[in-house]
Amino acid sequence: MSTRRLKMKDLERLTGVGRETIRYYIREGLLPEPERPSRNVAWYDQRFVDRIALIKELQQERYLPLHVIRRLVGGERTPPRAEIEALLQLDGRLLPAAPAGPRRKPQRVSAVAKRLGLPAREVRGLAAVGLFEIETRAGDQWLGATAIRMAELWGRLRAAGFVDALGFAPESFRVHVDMVRWLAREELRVFGKGIAGHVDAERSAAMAEIGIDAINEMLALLRRETLRRFVAEGNVPASAPPSSEQAS
Repeated sequence: MSTRRLKMKDLERLTGVGRETIRYYIREGLLPEPERPSRNVAWYDQRFVDRIALIKELQQERYLPLHVIRRLVGGERTPPRAEIEALLQLDGRLLPAAPAGPRRKPQRVSAVAKRLGLPAREVRGLAAVGLFEIETRAGDQWLGATAIRMAELWGRLRAAGFVDALGFAPESFRVHVDMVRWLAREELRVFGKGIAGHVDAERSAAMAEIGIDAINEMLALLRRETLRRFVAEGNVPASAPPSSEQAS
């Protein structure tokens, strides 16, 4: 691979993509951070050219939205084309890792919040930490089916007593989001690397169907048993003493 350093104008010329779009890709995790020897200098290389070409192809020829592309190509390492092709052959069957449930039409954030008895800003807070995405249409904010279900589960937690005064807030879920993103990226990497050039599309789809169900159940059991072990061994953080405001 060439290690030739490129300026932003070189990257624009080689990819046909403007600098604002390139900067957006970096902010959203579709491209890695460039080398920055000083505050106003950034160097790029052939990796950026290759990654941008792949992003354009997935957008224009595969019609994939950016949040799906980010799952496929995000990170420092650009997956080989064979791995990407192997994942795309699954036709979306690898990514859905939770029961889809009944299909529901999108709803406005304000309507969902009102129905659940939650402040709309709290629903937006859940989106801000990455639990789901909010779509903007004609100046209004909408939730898709998965986002609606996430908001409903959050409302269920609130109703059960998981409140701010006890340290529970949308920000509390950031650790879960970060860990799931890392795990999902590793799963995609391992799966893609394992089947690329070795397994045909029909067999890889069947493997994904079985793998999703089996691994999800294994993870649920592992989490439950780990929590039980921590409790049995006394590895539970001591409760913080109530603050003066809570005590009053």
